[in-house]
Amino acid sequence: MKFKYIFFLLPLYLTSQEIIDEALDIQVDSSNLSAKAQSDIEKLDEVSKKLYFEYKDTLNEYKSLKNYDDQLSKIIDSQLIEIKSINEQLDSLDDINIDILPLLKRMIDALRLFIEVDIPFLLDERVARVNNLDELILRSDVTTAEKYRKVFEAYQIESNFGKTIENYSNYITLDNQEIAVDYFRLGRLGLFYRTPDGDETGYWDSSEEMWVHVGNDLDKDIKSALDISNRQAPPNFITLPLKPIAGDEK
Repeated sequence: MKFKYIFFLLPLYLTSQEIIDEALDIQVDSSNLSAKAQSDIEKLDEVSKKLYFEYKDTLNEYKSLKNYDDQLSKIIDSQLIEIKSINEQLDSLDDINIDILPLLKRMIDALRLFIEVDIPFLLDERVARVNNLDELILRSDVTTAEKYRKVFEAYQIESNFGKTIENYSNYITLDNQEIAVDYFRLGRLGLFYRTPDGDETGYWDSSEEMWVHVGNDLDKDIKSALDISNRQAPPNFITLPLKPIAGDEK
């Protein structure tokens, strides 16, 4: 920084010492001014650097936000395209539902009728499954695909009953009294019961659609069947009364 030299006309009556002291005072004042100016410059430099770095940070943040905004715009555009596609699929699905939902209802009604004429095993469980299906197809929060899957699953369960044996505990009405019994199901060919003590046994007569009670006549045979079903005995031949096969009756 350049300084201008200031010349003062000193009174001629000042002594030499006074002239030197006055000059020194002027030099000190000039140095103080120079120091203050340098301090002000350093402060301005510091502020300038701070503003510069803040500007750079702001610029970087702007670039990041701009990139994010561009990406977000692309995502939104993609979602709008997807929403349009979904709406088109929903419109198409409405047309499909016109045919599918009545079909599912007919399948459920047919399943209910089949259970009513079938041998009466696990009736509460099977009827409840059909009732649930009737409620399911009316729900708007369940997709048509899920409704179809549930109906198909129920048909599979009923189909498997014809290929398996099973035993379970429940009650039967005998002489106007409910008694606890163990049931044995042989596919769909026969359904039998036995009291835990073996005093009462019987089987379902499909032709007459009624239970046939035979006292303890089938105790041993049903007990053997229950043991096989419970895997307490190896598979073996058992003798149980079965309904006649249609077409073989004379």
